[in-house]
Amino acid sequence: MPAAPRPARGRRPEQLPALPLAVPPAVSMPATIPPERATPCSDPFDDDGWRFSVDWEGARTLLSVDEAGTLRLTAENGLDVTARYPELRFASEHVQLLPAALDGVVVTLDPQGRPDLEGLGLRVALEDRGAAQRSVVFLATDLLFAGVEPTVGRPLSDRLALLGQLVGHRGIVQAPDTVEGRGAGLAEAAGQRGLSAVLARRAAAPYRSGVASPDRLQIALRPRATCVIVGIEDGADRPYLLLGEQDAGRLAYSGRVKGPRHAAVEQWMAARAATLATLDPNLTGAPLRRFSTAGDCVWLRPGICATVSHEGRLKDGTLREPALIAVRDDVDPGWCVRRDPVPPPARTARSFSPTVLLPLPLDAFGDSGPVP
Repeated sequence: MPAAPRPARGRRPEQLPALPLAVPPAVSMPATIPPERATPCSDPFDDDGWRFSVDWEGARTLLSVDEAGTLRLTAENGLDVTARYPELRFASEHVQLLPAALDGVVVTLDPQGRPDLEGLGLRVALEDRGAAQRSVVFLATDLLFAGVEPTVGRPLSDRLALLGQLVGHRGIVQAPDTVEGRGAGLAEAAGQRGLSAVLARRAAAPYRSGVASPDRLQIALRPRATCVIVGIEDGADRPYLLLGEQDAGRLAYSGRVKGPRHAAVEQWMAARAATLATLDPNLTGAPLRRFSTAGDCVWLRPGICATVSHEGRLKDGTLREPALIAVRDDVDPGWCVRRDPVPPPARTARSFSPTVLLPLPLDAFGDSGPVP
């Protein structure tokens, strides 16, 4: 949708007439806002007090635009990734009120409009070599600052309503739909479309920046884990990545997985691993030598992570048959945490819970309509 005309700049404070009462100054938008984290939940559920949405698989990103229209994209670990996604440089034109800060996800989409995390990893690796071909879109899922005030203290339902007014549903910045109350139906529909998770958020809850919120629940539809890469071993055809997760305050072994199948991603990973290599495998107090018996292992300080699919966990917590999806430098290793899912909250009885079909976002050009 075309951007609404920007309001004319007001006069400087010294030019304004005196008022009988002091007007509180506008709050400055912070440079970055740590994201609210999700708590894993064991099962889908229905509840009228919750909003449900697809948990888009991509790079969690804060999109902020100052009053002058200057854009900044910040990864969840604080990394400035503005230059990484040049096609989003005009994203400010899709936000109708400035300054603004939007929580969301940068995704690359497959031909069916589904997020493709492996494709995003390849796109990032190719961008570093000046050869990127796949475009990205920013899916805005929350509004944290708008105009002259933070919105994090408002209820989620208010934030989503305002987000819908500021951001459209097509183009390079989109606000995907949410479903009120019918989480089980959305989970069924999302699973049929091959999506990996559903997000449940309590409608009355504020935004809890930087913590795992009990009012933000992630319901996995396909097993996924994001782990710290603590070492790289040589392999016959591809290297093996040694994986770890935080468990009860220490870095625990989570398994090993074959490395990237794309040469460009392997080269991208190797360049970042070179800056993290260490001779000391006893990181964070964990004896990491037990992670590997190979003599040719390169140990790494926490800095790059791997998102993997798997077939569940063994009794000791290690991942069963992990398979690499993407290597990442946008994830905070401190949040690669092994946690047991919590049960769903007490459910509100519903007499009928239909299957909910939401249109999936399309590519940045959005010229083919919703996915049927």
